[in-house]
Amino acid sequence: MNCIKCNDIIPEGRLKALPGTKECTTCSTTKPFYGRAIVTGKDTYSEVEIIKDPVVAEEIRNFEKAMRLESKRKRK
Repeated sequence: MNCIKCNDIIPEGRLKALPGTKECTTCSTTKPFYGRAIVTGKDTYSEVEIIKDPVVAEEIRNFEKAMRLESKRKRK
């Protein structure tokens, strides 16, 4: 399938992830979403949370980065 804006081929992976898409990633105006695994046990992931708001996504990214750094610092 080709992009309706630039006529480039839309990659198979994008079509698989977004079956209804009509635009390639270059032409798309939709910003990327942020997804994170929700841990329900010590090492069990039960669901994925998708965050569409770019401001909230950035805040969560920064928080998770700070938590990882803090965790590494405590292990030393």
